[in-house]
Amino acid sequence: MSVTDAAKETHGSRRSQWRRLDSLFAGSGPTILAPPVYRGRQWPFLALVLAVGCVVPLAFGGDPYHDGLLIQALTSAILALGFFWCFGFGGQFTFAVFAMYAAGAYVSVWGAAHFGGFWSGLVLAMVVTAAIGGLTRLVFVKLAPIYFAIATLAVGELLFILFRQWTSFTGGYNGVSSIAVPSVFGFRLGTPHRLYYLMLGVLGVFLAATVALVRSPAMRDLIMSRDHGPVAATAGLRPRHLTLIAFMVGSAMQGAAGSLYAHSSSFFSLESFSVDISLSVLLMVLLGGMDSVYGPVIGAAVVVYLPELLRSAQKYSDLFYAGLVLLIVVAFPGGVAGVRGIAGRWIQRARSH
Repeated sequence: MSVTDAAKETHGSRRSQWRRLDSLFAGSGPTILAPPVYRGRQWPFLALVLAVGCVVPLAFGGDPYHDGLLIQALTSAILALGFFWCFGFGGQFTFAVFAMYAAGAYVSVWGAAHFGGFWSGLVLAMVVTAAIGGLTRLVFVKLAPIYFAIATLAVGELLFILFRQWTSFTGGYNGVSSIAVPSVFGFRLGTPHRLYYLMLGVLGVFLAATVALVRSPAMRDLIMSRDHGPVAATAGLRPRHLTLIAFMVGSAMQGAAGSLYAHSSSFFSLESFSVDISLSVLLMVLLGGMDSVYGPVIGAAVVVYLPELLRSAQKYSDLFYAGLVLLIVVAFPGGVAGVRGIAGRWIQRARSH
């Protein structure tokens, strides 16, 4: 056998070994070296999630009360997704979610009244909250994570004091009642059923942007900047810029949630916002899962609908919540979205034995 023939045989055997390994770990095709995210089916799954969302009102809606719960779940999902961008992508925990939520609501109502309707108010709310979030990130960028979280709580409280004193803009505790009704190409979305589909569309756009980021090479740079900033800087990246952008996008999503909340309400006031909203959003992300794009959506549905299931045992609800959080943190650190992966590993171990 010549040297050329031996090389061809070795190359062919190695190629067959790679194909066998690929069939074991990746299914089929030459994708063994591709990251897991590229072997997933995020876009078809996103389409499935939105399709399910379109038929959910047929099963759980139909009256003002249950339509209101659906709208609350979607608003909470958008708010939690914004926190997911700030914390999961930007790497900074923030307690100012409730303030961004309130700022988005007030700015959107003002913008809709002065600049031509709901869509102008929505865009203005996202721009203003992104600017507030970016400024907060820049001012306190050198603080340790725990101190940064405390600083965001202080910023949120300062914004709340501003809203309370600026009664000509917010109405104070008297609230806001003159709120523009959203419309699309002249079609008014004045009913809860129509507002639900508007919010589902906005959530779909934000989820699509999140999936696109996760599947892009920029995600690798963002993770490197978030977890290993000094190393990322030596590799030519700008870690502070990347995490700042993620934090600003998350803040803008929180502002969008406030805008949608405001325009789905006939009245709201300062009493509609409190720091408890930030704690609820944290609970949503923990329950849903920090490692999944859909964790905030799942967590929002759980937090909104769980009290309905526990209505007969209302006095034990706080105890149940505490036990549920402990269970998730200890047994399922990946949240509800991570149960699938844990179940898959259990099944694989059972088969191996």
